[in-house]
Amino acid sequence: MRRHWAFAVALALSVGACASPGPAASSPTAAVVVAPATQFDAARAKAHVDYLADVARGGRYSGSAGYRDAATYVADRFREIGLEPLGDNGTFFQHFTMPIVDLTEMSTLTGPGGRTYRPRVDFTESVGGRSGSGKVEAAIAAVGGGARGGGLNDFVGANVRGKIALVTGPSAQNGGSSVENAYQLGAIGILLVGGATLRYSYIPRLQSETVPTLVISQEVADELLAPAGKTVSAAQDLVRAHRADPNAPASGFDVPTTVRMTVSLTPVHDVDAMNVVGLLRSPDPNNTQRAVLVGGHLDGVGTDPDGSVFQAANDNASGPAVVIEVARALALSRALLGHSIVFVAFAGEEEGYYGSEAYVAQMAVAPGRVESLVAVLNLDVVGCCSDTLLVSNEAPDLQRRVRDTATKLGISSQATGSGGSDQQSFARRRVPAVFIGLADFILHVYADTPAVVEESRLKKAGDVVTMVAKDIATAP
Repeated sequence: MRRHWAFAVALALSVGACASPGPAASSPTAAVVVAPATQFDAARAKAHVDYLADVARGGRYSGSAGYRDAATYVADRFREIGLEPLGDNGTFFQHFTMPIVDLTEMSTLTGPGGRTYRPRVDFTESVGGRSGSGKVEAAIAAVGGGARGGGLNDFVGANVRGKIALVTGPSAQNGGSSVENAYQLGAIGILLVGGATLRYSYIPRLQSETVPTLVISQEVADELLAPAGKTVSAAQDLVRAHRADPNAPASGFDVPTTVRMTVSLTPVHDVDAMNVVGLLRSPDPNNTQRAVLVGGHLDGVGTDPDGSVFQAANDNASGPAVVIEVARALALSRALLGHSIVFVAFAGEEEGYYGSEAYVAQMAVAPGRVESLVAVLNLDVVGCCSDTLLVSNEAPDLQRRVRDTATKLGISSQATGSGGSDQQSFARRRVPAVFIGLADFILHVYADTPAVVEESRLKKAGDVVTMVAKDIATAP
């Protein structure tokens, strides 16, 4: 989940924590539990997760051999269920070209006295836009939240030219990009305080000039700030005070600490990626050209140069695993369907929804093309680590329908904001579309293995989506 989750990543980079979106509503209290009309097989879904997230798939980076293995597996399951292929030339595969960028070697961060920090423990890289490759050694300038503009200037008191800007936070909505602001003032590298164990999605859209950017833990930041007699907490207090009163002491300051940092990337290059698309066609000749779409992204963030695999079980082998079993369950009710149902495993979500955007651009037949869709149910991070479903708010009526169904099934749910996954590609075309996930999640870390995904949680999402998709597809 991009995801993998633009808002989660932004939060991690700006305030120093990787968090799930906060709840906006309540759980059902006196739910009437009813059995789903068509049974969803959670044990089968878990078996799919185990295969898709095995280390042999290499983290399913879009365009990789491991991703192709996973896509072939999904296509084989669609075929055995009896779905019609809706990809290219009578296949289940919808090919498209997308850009990608990857590491050539592990990033490095070395502090005073040769102190070597550990990637994916103490720090991680950020890639995209102004943040790219580079090797620099320089002193540090602490710049608070890196805000500049809108009446704010966190850089007062620090000279970042030729230095590495350390962004401690807090961020400010009207202060612009901290990375861009620091670059414009002459910084040659950026350190951001945030979640250091993640491999953030690499966005393959880079400026012509880039600077290396690392996300460091608060503990590392405190070590680097110590020669100036400051901590992250103290630096943030200075920022808040100076924003509230421009006459307060400057929030930026130079630090007598020199660090060395490297980020080594491949050039941005194109790869052949593919979605997997199958159709459960309605037998109703009057409505078969309209469809519900049930999907989830299949790609992950791949393998590190040292061979460590991001198995991407929860984010997001869990989504396509549930999609497969929803298709199997609903195939038993084919004769009842008024609308058709399209099932999709998307590529390229982690890099910015490339697969769902390609689906919208390339799907030319109905049912399937965007004009034919009556609803999109997008499954992402549905295997761990909560028993409460999150449902996004791009389409309030559909959100309400999903949450009401969850309540009928005795499953708690919470409303959340928009964005963060492939439903966005459809919502921006005014197709009713929602994200369905779990309220707490694990993503983009080595620990996201099949062991963290539980059948009981797959079943919650599977039962709800099966019932919602069937209700919409059989409604008059």
